[in-house]
Amino acid sequence: MRLAITLLIITVLAIFVVNNVNAQVGSTGIIATTNKPVYQLGDKVIISGSVAKVVNNNPVTIMVINPIGNVYEVGQVSLSNNLFTHDFVLGDDASSGTYDVKIKYGDQSGKASFVVQVGQTQLIPVGAYAIKVRGNNTNLIKYSDVSISTVDNSFTVTVNASAISSGSVMQEFQIPKTIIDAPGSLLVVKIDGFISQCVQIETTSDRIIDCMIPVDATQLQIFGTRVIPEFGPIAMLILTIGVLATIFLSNKMKIN
Repeated sequence: MRLAITLLIITVLAIFVVNNVNAQVGSTGIIATTNKPVYQLGDKVIISGSVAKVVNNNPVTIMVINPIGNVYEVGQVSLSNNLFTHDFVLGDDASSGTYDVKIKYGDQSGKASFVVQVGQTQLIPVGAYAIKVRGNNTNLIKYSDVSISTVDNSFTVTVNASAISSGSVMQEFQIPKTIIDAPGSLLVVKIDGFISQCVQIETTSDRIIDCMIPVDATQLQIFGTRVIPEFGPIAMLILTIGVLATIFLSNKMKIN
């Protein structure tokens, strides 16, 4: 009998505690998450969530605080039913560490967090532009000899990954759309002639691709539906001036 009474008391207390915990968690009214737990510079951060109760047409306010306590990003987004989404791109000024996300809608609030890892950066010049390559072990891989093909809308980069001791190294390529793009579809990435399943996201100005580069890689090819000419705008301008100067001098010599 005593055992039954004791179990009953424990059960009632457990229900009381659970209900109170749920009330505390749910009392904020907003549940939010990010699309990834860890980001690098140039990544797109997507914050999405829901509010418990829609009370008016006011927007949801989202504030992102950097590791030293300063406001890094502020946004206001409208609700779709009770759902919201806000995104932004981490610029080169972002610092390493944990970022806190604070969300407010009326008297409802919520929070989330994510981590930024800055890592190392190198540039691959392509005409008048450049591809930014980021990663924690970017210095182990060297890129050179970029060539453009307007026939299949691609560019090819020579890769030297011999410094990798074994396995593969993750690399993030931030590629301006002025270099290559494929509106409405993904870019095709090949490493040594074989298609690589890379994670891709898109911003208004760039294509961002995360790829694993193996130790024996020698060539990286990226295919789109539109690529810059092998002679970029500056080179074309110089070429045009040179042609006009040649014509001018030739005509002057004929007159003389």
